[in-house]
Amino acid sequence: MKLRHIFQAAFGIVLLAMVFSIDLSAQSGETHIQGVVKSSSGKLFTSVWVTISQNNVEKGRSLTGDDGKYYISNLTEGIYDIVVREGKRQLYKGQVNLSGDGSHDILIGRTR
Repeated sequence: MKLRHIFQAAFGIVLLAMVFSIDLSAQSGETHIQGVVKSSSGKLFTSVWVTISQNNVEKGRSLTGDDGKYYISNLTEGIYDIVVREGKRQLYKGQVNLSGDGSHDILIGRTR
């Protein structure tokens, strides 16, 4: 019986530690960016790389899926450069200001 109470107390402490660590990571300013890469006519860009950098240091990249969507996490709030490449060819370059989790669709002015 005593061992059961010790186990329950230890389990409770572990749960509390997990809750506090989740809360602290949410407060640390970590965020993500997501969106769709498409042409001005609505054609989706699949299998293109979306790269995000800050002060010329790459912070993350994502390969778009069949739905043209990308997702990059583990970012902090701030201004980032965002580039879309197909192979070695740059299709788009711009900036985005992240201030929380946000959606950022990328429109590319040509169809392929």
